[in-house]
Amino acid sequence: MPVTLRLIGEPVIVSYIANPFIGHGQFRLENHGASAVAASIDAVWLELGESRKQLSDISAFDLDHDRPANPDSLTVEAESMIRFLVGFPRLAHEPPFGESAAVRLRVHSGGVQLQAVSPIKFVRRIPDRR
Repeated sequence: MPVTLRLIGEPVIVSYIANPFIGHGQFRLENHGASAVAASIDAVWLELGESRKQLSDISAFDLDHDRPANPDSLTVEAESMIRFLVGFPRLAHEPPFGESAAVRLRVHSGGVQLQAVSPIKFVRRIPDRR
């Protein structure tokens, strides 16, 4: 069976003045096949620099339909896609200069496993002093 699914990580921007938190990654699951396909989330990791932390207590949110999604059954219609967030309990993290951060996701559909990375971009703002 040809692989018809493609998992793509999209950037998440964390804008902050102080004490930034990471709480989700953003992904897109594309189905290039002629029939609907279901996929489930296997694992989610938070990558901070060189360290990797497996996350639990995850949730999914369908951005296109503005509703919660079931992480055990993400259905993608034929020749379509879904954009979704993978959420987890917020973690406080302010990266040292130059350190990268990302959310890595692994899903499976049938016998196929897919992985993607959602890079986290930190944007520090200057407080408004009016």
